[in-house]
Amino acid sequence: MRRTIVNLPIVEPISLAEAKRWLRVDHGDDDGLIASLIKGARERIEARTGRAIMAQTWRIVLDRWPAEARVSLPVLPVMTVTAVRLLDTAGFSSVLASTLYGLELGTEPPVLAVNAPPNPGRARNGIEIDVVAGYGTTSAACPEPLRQAMRLLIAAAYEGRGPDSAGERRPDVVGEVDRLIAPYRQMKLNRSLLEDVR
Repeated sequence: MRRTIVNLPIVEPISLAEAKRWLRVDHGDDDGLIASLIKGARERIEARTGRAIMAQTWRIVLDRWPAEARVSLPVLPVMTVTAVRLLDTAGFSSVLASTLYGLELGTEPPVLAVNAPPNPGRARNGIEIDVVAGYGTTSAACPEPLRQAMRLLIAAAYEGRGPDSAGERRPDVVGEVDRLIAPYRQMKLNRSLLEDVR
């Protein structure tokens, strides 16, 4: 199983205007920099938690159906499954009818259950599942602890930039960020021990 992102989020959990208010910046000279810090903070939180924050489309590719045709989806939180496709040896795809599968959201990770799935026409990468993952399409949908963690990362990066800060110690926000995101981190069972997904 592999996964790739198909569509990036179209909005960020923190707007440029909100970030500028947090940073107490009242000019537009650094707008491009601040926008990139917002994106970088979101990506860092997503990497640390193993969760998509804002709505984004992911493609999950399988060689074959797992036992009992129950696919554990490796992206969280899943909002919807938009398509399930089977590919043949020529690369042509056929879309599986949505009546043949259902999304079970009560588990983590969520499970896509497929009823009597047909086999793909090729041995490798013959199944594609497109899912939209994230908390929503507006900043209000994002949990506030994740937004606060982003604010801290943005401020630390903004204040610690440039030659004027050489030799100065950047604010240490790692501990506070870790406390804020701890409830959202995915856990996995590995050799009978629970470990954080990093």
